[in-house]
Amino acid sequence: MWTRKQVKTRGKKAFKRNYWKSVLIALILSFIIGGSAGSNGASGTFGQLTNSIPGHQVEVEDTSEGDDGVLIGEADETEDANEEEDAAASDTTEINIDSKDLPAGAIISIMVIVTIIVLAIVAFALALDAFIFNPLELGCQRYFFKNLDEDAKFSNVVFAFDHSYKNIAKTMFLRDLYIVLWSLLFVIPGIIKSYEYRMIPYILADNPEMPTEEVFAESKRLMSGNKWKAFVLDLSFIGWQLLSILTCGILSIFYVDPYQYSTNAALYEALKYGTEEA
Repeated sequence: MWTRKQVKTRGKKAFKRNYWKSVLIALILSFIIGGSAGSNGASGTFGQLTNSIPGHQVEVEDTSEGDDGVLIGEADETEDANEEEDAAASDTTEINIDSKDLPAGAIISIMVIVTIIVLAIVAFALALDAFIFNPLELGCQRYFFKNLDEDAKFSNVVFAFDHSYKNIAKTMFLRDLYIVLWSLLFVIPGIIKSYEYRMIPYILADNPEMPTEEVFAESKRLMSGNKWKAFVLDLSFIGWQLLSILTCGILSIFYVDPYQYSTNAALYEALKYGTEEA
């Protein structure tokens, strides 16, 4: 049975032994995990586009009636005033277009174009995450696991691209998909499943050819009865995270992140091989 003190001590010693390389790998891993895709909202564009759509000119009728009793000078002044009013009215009438005069086809086309652009961005982000970021995440986690017993090499980062790449990309993508689907039920099921699937990158790093179903089953087996303890292990880093905020993230880069990633690798080692209870 593992203890929190054991895995944290094991992780700390390992990353300190290979400090600068661990800091660099942790920085890459933090970027991969935290920089998943962000969607840009495109609300308000329809109003601007519809304002630029040409409409019908609204004619302004001259309601001024001639008066034979009006002096010539006064008539000139009233004509100038009427011209200014007509110019102002023409400006406002071009803006106040009746909705029935708007071309519906143009609005539909705009909506279709915006939808296609958003879907293309989402598809690109998903492909980038599935085929690039997830394999890199696995490689970084493999580095920290290997670094527990040896001075791991930087080449571990690209391990997934040379070892059963398709199986790794597929399994890691399904991990993300299942967590998202469980999260749709409410937040708690998604959190539980994220802990249940926590060991998937390490299992694949150890056995890249293992079938997807077996990887999920093995991660579930390893985390059975350990999800709460792993959650408490994560909570034990809150103090370090608060100190990192006070240092504008500098402490996180040079100490907390590599410490935590190395501890997570030590947790996998403890779950896989078992440790004697202190």
